[in-house]
Amino acid sequence: MTAAPSHAIEEARYCADTFNGAVAAAALSAAWDIGLLDELAERDTVDVPEFTARTGTRPEPVRRILAALSSRRIVVDAGPNLAQRGPGFEQAFRTRGFFYWLTRGCGELFTDLTDLVTADADRQMRRDSRAISVACRSIARNFFDPPLRDLLDGLDFTTVADLGCGSGDRIIMLAGQRPDLRAIGVDIAQGALAVAREAVQAANLEARITLTRDDVLSMSPRPEYADVDLVTCFLMGHDFWPRDNCVKTLQQLRETFPNLRSLVLGDTCRSVGVEGPDLPMFTLGFETVHAVMDQYLPTLDEWYSVIEDSGWRLADERLIDLPAFSFIFRLTQD
Repeated sequence: MTAAPSHAIEEARYCADTFNGAVAAAALSAAWDIGLLDELAERDTVDVPEFTARTGTRPEPVRRILAALSSRRIVVDAGPNLAQRGPGFEQAFRTRGFFYWLTRGCGELFTDLTDLVTADADRQMRRDSRAISVACRSIARNFFDPPLRDLLDGLDFTTVADLGCGSGDRIIMLAGQRPDLRAIGVDIAQGALAVAREAVQAANLEARITLTRDDVLSMSPRPEYADVDLVTCFLMGHDFWPRDNCVKTLQQLRETFPNLRSLVLGDTCRSVGVEGPDLPMFTLGFETVHAVMDQYLPTLDEWYSVIEDSGWRLADERLIDLPAFSFIFRLTQD
């Protein structure tokens, strides 16, 4: 028998890894949903029969989820019916929000990708706003909130409005740090507001946090906006673009919030100078989804260029490595 050429073996392994990685991404999201990831994070080892009996999940599908995770060394076999955290667990747990965004938030969009790239197709962009809200909460907690807290340290503000508030996690965090702070969460998606409402109630902050349904791209003054002196907006600044629209939206925010002193924007930009196998985590999915949606993604340099034209001044900034090409800006009017 003739041995297979080494390059053929390598290509087969590469394709297997690509296929298994896709399965593992979905398995990671499912493991988070059913509490399996948290179980591993807390206990290091999970007993499958005990876990499934306690959570009402089915043993064999849970075993296959663990098998998918083991293909990426997120978990390892620890004996009969036992799975243990593997060398890839810590990073997978930290980045679980990206996988959830991909598979639960945008999974149907990728399933329909063939139809969505056809020019004459009746294109219906189906994304799960609730799942995206949950995903973005995890992403923000791990990658945006630490530099945000650093940027806001020492800044004086009494009322904050969070545009595109999603899960409400950011205003809950800020209200927890500042006992006198009042906050308004603004979002257009009912699914996101439902998640936020549950979180606000769980935190017993209904007296200080108001949730409002409004379109960030066409906001106008309201009585409840009059006292806002800090506006935050994360992971949706690209919705302001293209450029002329962004300038207009940034200018309108000054009219919508007449007492506004600081505008804090955090977002992910279009990649520059990387491609193919060098693309970092999240970038490929983020840019593909927005290309399918015909939504323009500005580069970091384009964001810098639009600030002055809209009448704002860049007072402070933090650049973020993951998601790659991400930033937090604090803009002022003086």
